[in-house]
Amino acid sequence: MIRSYIQIVFPVFVLVQLLFTGCSFKLDDADAYGNRGLAYAMKGNHDRTIADCTEAIRLNPNYLDAYNNRGNAHGFKRDYDLAIADYKEVIRLNPNDPEAYSNRGNAYNGKGDYNLAIADYTQAIRLKPDYANAYINRASAYQKKGELVKAQSDRQMYVKLKGPITVRLE
Repeated sequence: MIRSYIQIVFPVFVLVQLLFTGCSFKLDDADAYGNRGLAYAMKGNHDRTIADCTEAIRLNPNYLDAYNNRGNAHGFKRDYDLAIADYKEVIRLNPNDPEAYSNRGNAYNGKGDYNLAIADYTQAIRLKPDYANAYINRASAYQKKGELVKAQSDRQMYVKLKGPITVRLE
């Protein structure tokens, strides 16, 4: 009872104090924009994600998460070339980031550039050999190229790392 009371009353108290002391909230640092951009991403608002991540990058040109999140938003909008540009920047800043290679592979896969997608998934796996998602994504690219044996091999590796693939029918 006391805990829930504090959880409700304390934030209201803080807001009232801020209002009466003349404090204002201002987004003037990259982390604030980056965090809000991530919140928009979680809500599926890709345009606002892109806007906030762009501002975060303007304030901090080395903000890897902002590039990655903006790239993801571009990918959801099927703006694959913009997504690829953001992932290239993450890779330039941190060439050992397996997630950036995998994400760029997803964008290439979305564009139909399966050879480039496979190359990026392979690099992600080199950097992180137990990266299950890179295996299943590479399987998808192999499948689309008609390389069924390689696709099956990657699916088997995914199952070895993550367990069986389940499909829920509704």
